[in-house]
Amino acid sequence: MTTRERPGEGEGEEAQAEEQGGALNGPSLEKTSTSIRAIPDSALEEAPEDTPRMRERRWAPDLSSTSDGRLRTLGPPVPEQDMEEAPYREPRALRVQREGIEDLIVPLYPDRSYVFGRAPESTVVFAHDAVSRQHGRLSFREDHRWVYRDLNSRNHSFLGRSDVQVEGDERRHFQEIRASRDQVLEAGDVILLGNSRSRITLLEEVPHGLVAGSRSQQGRSAETLRLERAINVCARHQLPVFLLGKSGTGKTFIAREIHSRSRLEGNFVILNCGRLPQDINALTSELLGHVKGAFTDASYARVGKLYSANRGTLFLDEVEFLPRLAQDFLVDVLEGTGSFAPLGAPADFREPPPRFRLISASKVALQQTGLRPDLTQRLATGDVIILPTLEERRDDIPSLVEAFLHRLKAEQQYDAELTSDAIAYLQKASWPGQIRELESTVRTVVAREVALQSLEGIEHRRTVITLEAVKAYLNQRQMGFEGQGSAPMARVTQEVPAAVARKRPADLTAEDLREALAKHQGNKTRAAQELGIAVNTLKARMKAFGLE
Repeated sequence: MTTRERPGEGEGEEAQAEEQGGALNGPSLEKTSTSIRAIPDSALEEAPEDTPRMRERRWAPDLSSTSDGRLRTLGPPVPEQDMEEAPYREPRALRVQREGIEDLIVPLYPDRSYVFGRAPESTVVFAHDAVSRQHGRLSFREDHRWVYRDLNSRNHSFLGRSDVQVEGDERRHFQEIRASRDQVLEAGDVILLGNSRSRITLLEEVPHGLVAGSRSQQGRSAETLRLERAINVCARHQLPVFLLGKSGTGKTFIAREIHSRSRLEGNFVILNCGRLPQDINALTSELLGHVKGAFTDASYARVGKLYSANRGTLFLDEVEFLPRLAQDFLVDVLEGTGSFAPLGAPADFREPPPRFRLISASKVALQQTGLRPDLTQRLATGDVIILPTLEERRDDIPSLVEAFLHRLKAEQQYDAELTSDAIAYLQKASWPGQIRELESTVRTVVAREVALQSLEGIEHRRTVITLEAVKAYLNQRQMGFEGQGSAPMARVTQEVPAAVARKRPADLTAEDLREALAKHQGNKTRAAQELGIAVNTLKARMKAFGLE
């Protein structure tokens, strides 16, 4: 018989914190490989003290009802010793179904949490009156389980299975999820939010081509095409990759893309180097994990980031902030030396060291980071990708705005468009926060305009964002940063330089080549793009002029 475990974990944050949107995020981990056995599965869960430890059938509806007419259990409990342990079926995506709206596919990233409700700030908005403003939250727990928590919703949340069909009101045949307690979920589970027309189904894989917010292939700049090619090259080898780019240029997105296209067996795990603890025990717990009972608050075992990335990808974000202690840890791992035992593990711990593909990212060049020289050499052993700034890829701004609007419509149910002059203005603006700032601007302007229409009692199926609305927001934002004495729009009126007429390769002079190379600090690829010629042509002209 196939079985699974559905523990209801102990009480957590206070109800008030839950009603504020569940700000606590899951750890920065990605898909768990069930073959990793650094921490025994038996140590992962513990039932409440006053409840016998039981396992439940995967899904066997009990047709006897409770006093209020609802079925509260998934089937008769079976003693643990009589049941066969089943591997955890980790979900990779959500299918969101809302009345009158096309289905939405949302990829699951363990470094994020997902809040569902009527409130506009929810990750996915459900407009139905039966759904509370903050109805429930899905997050990834340290023991590598996706857990759902009902945030004290008015009409409750209900758990069932997608492979079982029932007639009538499904809530009568689903298990009601207790409020403010973690409910472990796996692929194939279905959550009803207050009613049968608002549902979330957990999927084992992300359906190809169905993810909201996919970016348009049209109007791509030369820099973006170069970046796309670099990603595809990195996806075809297993060498380390170092990403260099300003904050907000999309380093995490690029790392995810490389991992996804590589089709590795293991997980994509984010390690934020700027947030690692300095204490040796806390660092060991973060990187190698700990066993249950390793310290006072270790109520269940934790799988460390390095073991999480086994046979997958470890992404070192903000690697320039990696503490010296963690640098030593990482060098030992890369060399296959040292101890890899989780905190509190027995003396005879003999798990092999984790093996993973390494991707690192920094805002500054490696020689300027102050990291151990032997570590920087390892980080830069393979491919190096220089991420272009948004100023270098202004031609992409219309397609980026289109992608942001598409996601807003799919997730927040905001149906909006920007006028052509508003988009043209965004193309000319200065974006020190890069793509992250552009997306934040689009999301904020749309939300403001929708709120203003609601305040004035204006109901339109589609909200049109004008140039005036964009300017009004950016003016306010600038005053918030620089104070009321700042000149209006000083930051956002930078004009795009006029396009320079390009010469034929045969007409290029030595001075043209020197200027292009100096502008791009000797980078031949970018200099060739500046001149509108191939890199081989540039090298040939440099050789002819004796510039090498």
